[in-house]
Amino acid sequence: MRRWATLALVTVVTRVALGIPIPPELKDIVTFVFIETNGDRVPNGTGFFVGVPNEKAPDRTHVYLVTSKHVLEDRDGKRFPSVWVRLNKRDGEVGWGHIELEPKAGKQVYTHRDESVDVAVVPALPDEKVVSFKFLGEEFLLTKESFKALDVSEGTDVFFTGLFVAHYGEHKNYPIFRFGRVAMMTYEPVLWKDKKGQTGKKVNVFLFETQSFGGNSGSPVFFYLGADRHFGSINVGAPIMKLAGVMMGTFQEGNPIQVAETGTVPYSVANVGIAAVVPSYFLHDILYSDELVKQREASAVGDAKR
Repeated sequence: MRRWATLALVTVVTRVALGIPIPPELKDIVTFVFIETNGDRVPNGTGFFVGVPNEKAPDRTHVYLVTSKHVLEDRDGKRFPSVWVRLNKRDGEVGWGHIELEPKAGKQVYTHRDESVDVAVVPALPDEKVVSFKFLGEEFLLTKESFKALDVSEGTDVFFTGLFVAHYGEHKNYPIFRFGRVAMMTYEPVLWKDKKGQTGKKVNVFLFETQSFGGNSGSPVFFYLGADRHFGSINVGAPIMKLAGVMMGTFQEGNPIQVAETGTVPYSVANVGIAAVVPSYFLHDILYSDELVKQREASAVGDAKR
């Protein structure tokens, strides 16, 4: 892969806080994930592309599709046999890519050893001669150590981009952008209740003050660290943008609605404006797991033999 695909995104860091529109290059890292139901393709979430250099051949980059694990699963938690991804073609229309998630030979979906981590990684390289896409380079990824060095805290600016189900475009993908701030930094697991009616499970997530809706799951979420990133001081130098994590979903609250005629108490579900984001260092764990490192190294050896 050509390195220019990541370099263009550096322009983002000088623009976000100034209120200048997001550069169009950032839109090309995301794709819309669809599932097939009764012969129709239905939008189910967002994915984005990340590139990792080959450990034995640094001039080669392996590209992966990243999304939420639950975007690839049905309501019962069973993985779909396949999904479709929707990308903008260079000729101005949209194109479709079909991804087998349960191939007869080999493994296609990689997840974290901690099953509560809602992130999935799929090796996927779109044809850049046909579609317009870019990927995030490893410089945007965070480990636990590099995350702590950023000194992120409540109030830090964040934004994400992904699928807006109400309007994703008929002839072209139109990712939507949403903005917010860090609401709570906690290293204790948070009780999470999903839409399957479960009693809840504890997950390691960041809490951001931004509204996430259906279709945003799997979106890349970014920290934006400007000149005022440290309380009480101004930092000289270029702002910093890093991948904060992967959008998991929103916290919802049930509000009772009194119905006098029947005596029942139905509930409406309200978005409380707090989103759960899986920290990007869990994605780093997957991408640099022994399994994927060995796969990349084996690929480099195979190329050398040819």
